[in-house]
Amino acid sequence: MSSAMGSILAPGSSPPWLPRDVAEGRRFAWWAAIMFLLWVLVWFIIAIVALVIFALEGGVGLLLLGLIGFIAMMLCFLSAVFMKKTVLDAIDQGRFHDAKNDSMVWIIFGFAAFALPSILLILTYVKLGDAITAHAPVGYMPYQAGSVAAQAPKTSHPHAAPPAPVQQAPPPQNVPPGHPQYHHGHATAMIRCKNCSVQFPTFMHTCPNCGAPKE
Repeated sequence: MSSAMGSILAPGSSPPWLPRDVAEGRRFAWWAAIMFLLWVLVWFIIAIVALVIFALEGGVGLLLLGLIGFIAMMLCFLSAVFMKKTVLDAIDQGRFHDAKNDSMVWIIFGFAAFALPSILLILTYVKLGDAITAHAPVGYMPYQAGSVAAQAPKTSHPHAAPPAPVQQAPPPQNVPPGHPQYHHGHATAMIRCKNCSVQFPTFMHTCPNCGAPKE
């Protein structure tokens, strides 16, 4: 039972290394998932009651309400399940860009639950955007869509030396499950801040505790 709930609902606790804005955004996303699951129950009750009254007294409106209730119930359930994988799990794994972009999808589906999850996910989107901006390297500017043009590879000289083979990065070292780098089963490479001695993931450019740049 607990394993089934774990595949639907993410843990309410955040990884300790998350920046404050990201941790707040994750909390809003977690409550949005709770709202989706609550509306699964609400739409189920509405659909059952409408169909029972339709069976007893008739009425096309009650039949439509029952069918709409079942459709909305399925939308809310699927939104809760896939939002865990695309937003909450992505945040726990440090993929803030993916979580921010995917939250836009569930903002739209949140209207099936009377926009309550949508409001919370808008806050998640804003918090993740603030965190990404705060921890982006100096001078970082994402390219605009369509600004990068694909070019055909240049033909090498027939007597030119072959290109050197691309060296692959060494595989990450195995970390025991009890190590603090683990959270919810995901390993994260960590670095220690030379200013305040707090550990944080290597993909972050500044320390989330004191703001010192990574060296």
